[in-house]
Amino acid sequence: MSRLNELLEAYRDGEKQYIEISASVSCREFCTDEVYCMGSGPDQLNRIGNGDNLQYMEYLIKDQKLKGKFQLIYVDPPFFSDSRYQASTRMESQFLGKSGLVKTGAYEDRWNMDFGEYIRMLTVRLLMMRDLLSDTGCLWVHLDWHAVHYVKVILDQIFGEKNFINEIIWTYKSGGANKRNFARKHDTLLFYSKTDNYIFNPQTEKSYNRGLRPYRFKGVEEYEDETGWYTIVNMKDVWSIDMVGRTSSERTGYSTQKPEKLIERIVRACSNEGDLCADFFAGSGSFGAVCGRLGRSWVMCDSGDFAAAAQAYRMASINQNFILERSADGFGSTDSGTIVVNAGEYGIELTDYKLDISGLHCSSRETVEEYYSRDSLSLVKFWGADTDYSGGAYRIDRLYDSADRKIQIKNNRKGQRIAVIGYNVFGGRFSAEIHI
Repeated sequence: MSRLNELLEAYRDGEKQYIEISASVSCREFCTDEVYCMGSGPDQLNRIGNGDNLQYMEYLIKDQKLKGKFQLIYVDPPFFSDSRYQASTRMESQFLGKSGLVKTGAYEDRWNMDFGEYIRMLTVRLLMMRDLLSDTGCLWVHLDWHAVHYVKVILDQIFGEKNFINEIIWTYKSGGANKRNFARKHDTLLFYSKTDNYIFNPQTEKSYNRGLRPYRFKGVEEYEDETGWYTIVNMKDVWSIDMVGRTSSERTGYSTQKPEKLIERIVRACSNEGDLCADFFAGSGSFGAVCGRLGRSWVMCDSGDFAAAAQAYRMASINQNFILERSADGFGSTDSGTIVVNAGEYGIELTDYKLDISGLHCSSRETVEEYYSRDSLSLVKFWGADTDYSGGAYRIDRLYDSADRKIQIKNNRKGQRIAVIGYNVFGGRFSAEIHI
């Protein structure tokens, strides 16, 4: 079958699946698993969904009544690259210090070269995103050379060619090269609106004068910095932004993490403060971090446990209020290992973490085994305590790391019910319930 016929057949299959989902009254239920009360942001709008993003979007539409409520959706889906992607993490011990980098699986972008399967997956999800967007809303789809030209045809069909606004080229220094092609140093972002009444806030940038000298044209404002003389112009459609560096404070260890500077341009251009925005292939959570900082409400979703844990840690670290939701099918059964907690008059203390490390898929296994055997709590990434637990979702108002093993509980009382909830460095969740 030719690629053109394959594209058409895959689109029709994806559209058929979308019609069946839309016609169904029922949907997969998601339950609020954790509530983070960290200090700012609306409690009910900010949310992380850990599960299949198609099921989660259906849930948002049918159960949460959010159809037509999103101003901006940005997605960075798999690229059809036929690759496995990893995340890097470290363990930190009171006795052994900080470990070297340990790599674990983040996600797979492998489709057994079945292009039709890939396009079907994207088609049904892009149709759901169209339903979630408001009439003034915009969609940004982030891809590269592998599939972007085919996906643009699908987007033209779903949103209409007239609603294609821009093709943005993001160019960067990183990336490999070989002797049989020019170095591939850019990604492509496709920018669509839902209607012709979309929000767009023009962004500006510096345009350096030729020779870096002043023009002195009448009526033209010019400025000078350490590079030379420039004017301010509307931003062009080629963006030169560095990838997240190894020593950057943004770095989470997620291999395909996108820089906040890139996301910020999109969020500022296509939304206003207070708007609801979403990323349904959210990875390390860069989109939510930018939205939170810029005063937007946000929704993120990812099926990976490492990604969900990274997002929760990142958003809590910037004092965002949010909820974490999981499919009801797996609610209460996602714990990875057992945390051992002692309780007393002073509060609580983590004393041990029991985990079957033989089942972990990671590099540097000898290092992991050493840290686990000598200090099992070094595998804890972060944790929190619900000091007045009454069942159901855990409420967390402060995060602790592996170095924080003993905390005081204010107003502790006999019989007080406390829950501990946290994540290990590989994204696995643990929880325990205790009584004072």
